[in-house]
Amino acid sequence: MPKIIENLDEEIAKTALELFKNNPYQSVSMRKIASEVGIAVGTLYNYYPNKWELYIEVFEESWRKTYEILKNNCRRLDRDYLLNYLEVIYQEMKSKKAIVRELFRFIMNDLEIDEEAKKEKFKRVRFPKVLINQIYNLFAAVLEKEFEIDLEDENLYRLFTMIQTDIPLLQQNFAEEEENIQFLYEVVSSYIEKHYNLGC
Repeated sequence: MPKIIENLDEEIAKTALELFKNNPYQSVSMRKIASEVGIAVGTLYNYYPNKWELYIEVFEESWRKTYEILKNNCRRLDRDYLLNYLEVIYQEMKSKKAIVRELFRFIMNDLEIDEEAKKEKFKRVRFPKVLINQIYNLFAAVLEKEFEIDLEDENLYRLFTMIQTDIPLLQQNFAEEEENIQFLYEVVSSYIEKHYNLGC
């Protein structure tokens, strides 16, 4: 009698994510994932048509979970909203860095696809637009709670984008996590205080 695994799709996603985190993309096969989950490789293909689609799905799902953590923290906390937001985003980007780096390397070295196909694959690796907007809206809500203001600022999205861009650079060039997070906190705080005249 075949083994029944509850929430099999979640188990596949969790196992695949760990394998992609800890191994080069090319060395993680569908057979390896199926073996780790404890299912037949044919069963895995019933859920995902190929490794690329599985990768994209688990990567996006991991960011959906990050969004849920941020949202729940924003509701639960009664102070330090911005610092908590930055700490979570910083750690989540750190934990996903190896996956993205490996995959970009794989795409660049794939001699079987042309430049247009590579561009399309790169687009798939980045955040889905809906998820970006959800995380951005949460960022705005965090700032409103932190500074007790109503935000009306067309440049706020630029600030949000800068944070997402700066975190990997800070992680690469400066080892002190607490100092990096504090630096980001001060940048955001300074912008809000100056733009809304909160220091006056």
